Amino acid sequence: MALMNDSFDRLQEEYSSIRQENEKLYYKRLEDTYRAHPELKKADDDIDDLVLRRGLASLKGEDAGDISQRLDDAKAERERLIRAAGVDPSYRDRIYTCPYCRDTGFIEHEDGPAEKCGCFRRRESEVLLEQSGMASMLKSNNFSVMRTDIFSGEDREHFLKAVDLCRDFVDNFDSDYRNIMFCGTVGTGKSFLSGCIASELLASYHSVIYMSAKTLFDTLAAAQFSKEKKPEADAVKEKIYECDLLIIDDLGTEMTNSFVGTELFTIINERYNSRKSVIISTNLELHQLRDNYSDRIFSRLTGSYDILKLSGPDVRQEI
Repeated sequence: MALMNDSFDRLQEEYSSIRQENEKLYYKRLEDTYRAHPELKKADDDIDDLVLRRGLASLKGEDAGDISQRLDDAKAERERLIRAAGVDPSYRDRIYTCPYCRDTGFIEHEDGPAEKCGCFRRRESEVLLEQSGMASMLKSNNFSVMRTDIFSGEDREHFLKAVDLCRDFVDNFDSDYRNIMFCGTVGTGKSFLSGCIASELLASYHSVIYMSAKTLFDTLAAAQFSKEKKPEADAVKEKIYECDLLIIDDLGTEMTNSFVGTELFTIINERYNSRKSVIISTNLELHQLRDNYSDRIFSRLTGSYDILKLSGPDVRQEI
């Protein structure tokens, strides 16, 4: 899975708009050329007529040799007129923003299925990043800017072990279903490593949704209890269940109640059943997770998540 249905439809609409706009530009250029050089319009009309007549003759099995000769002569005359008028010979060529896919987003192959064009891949990456909610965060949270020198001793060992697991998580994302829960105090690298994973997966065209726990449960509450916010919240809720990777940051900072407990279990259980990965970060200790949430949530988290304990001082104070 890459783009979710609504995002894919949105891109298709974009490409349709591009085609329509280029179609308008094409006909305007043709009209302007013919207005300035009516002799070219007559030449093009003659050529189109001869092409049609040759085609009809061929269908009827008639000799089209004479028509073909007249067509060659008409094309040569048009070339002379174009040079004399100083007109760009491409005035009759269709206009495409992307000449490779001709503004469809896909390149057709005679011997196989169509493939996404590079232009579509670029827009796909932009939309995936936009819908992830991590655009600004990923500028500073990715493996390319990672530093390990700010950790020492056991703290560094824990961080390096977590980094190895995160890289393995990314490398085997499509073949090995896994979940991760980062535990540790503020500033020990939980959100940073979540961002590193998200950055890598977005680059390989996976859909990622990042939400703080508070925003997540506020959105789910709006979908259930607010008529005004329900349409928008429902759209976000659909993404929460459909995306390739869901990242829930700062679990435990939300106001915990029965609604939150029910929604949290539903999310992790439904995504577990559909084999869609979740990453959770929390400042809570395991015993606090058990106390704050139900036994079934605690059982699911400890039974189906790789739990990575990060420790040390707040590294954000060291940077």
